[in-house]
Amino acid sequence: MRAVIAMMLLMATAVPSGAQRYVRDWNQLSPQEQQRAWDNYRHYQQMPQQRRDSIENRFQRFQSLPPQEQQRLRQNYDNYRNQNPAQRQQFNEQYRRWRSGRH
Repeated sequence: MRAVIAMMLLMATAVPSGAQRYVRDWNQLSPQEQQRAWDNYRHYQQMPQQRRDSIENRFQRFQSLPPQEQQRLRQNYDNYRNQNPAQRQQFNEQYRRWRSGRH
């Protein structure tokens, strides 16, 4: 459970610092960041147990990766988030085709 809360906070409050990111103490978060962290936590609590277990497992796998690989994944995610809706849709369609073997 701690890992999930840490992940939710990381997603809500990750701050770039050179090549690394970190989670700040709760008191250092802005009111908006605190609200986002609480919203993420409430959303997590409402998920079916199987989905929560899946998230927990993914987070544990992420934590076991070397720091360079974690950073690469963060950069890829940042790149995805910075895409406009049309670019995201195109990416998602290409990804679905790739996953289904129709690339």
